[in-house]
Amino acid sequence: MKKHYLIKRDNKIIYIKLEKLDGISFKPLTDIFIDDGVLVAKIVIFKPEFIELVLKKKIKNKLNLYLNLILSSFGDDDGNTGYVYSIYQDLIRYRIFILKKYIKYLDKEYVGMLFAKMAIIEEELKFRLRYLENENRIGRLR
Repeated sequence: MKKHYLIKRDNKIIYIKLEKLDGISFKPLTDIFIDDGVLVAKIVIFKPEFIELVLKKKIKNKLNLYLNLILSSFGDDDGNTGYVYSIYQDLIRYRIFILKKYIKYLDKEYVGMLFAKMAIIEEELKFRLRYLENENRIGRLR
């Protein structure tokens, strides 16, 4: 099913095909229902400046989540390498996701800075994995 819109503006009819427009779609985080409000299932953004703004905010929130997960793993010294390894794999998966989906909407300078930040987080996770593996090895020897 092809989607299109007809817009009437200043006594002119404008025909817009959604397939030709380059945009990004989002789903709302929660289903909040207001009595007189509209229930939104999907938002499609076409304006490049707004797309970049929204993506930067989403990426910033995700990086903060990874940093909080790293900090919580440092506070937890029970030797759970599986938890840290799953965070590491998710970070790599997220980098690939950014390369596939978001890179065409972001400027090169921001992408370079973003991947530098992700490399720092990745190094911290690798360090934490090595530390936990050494702790497990020493714990087994005792």
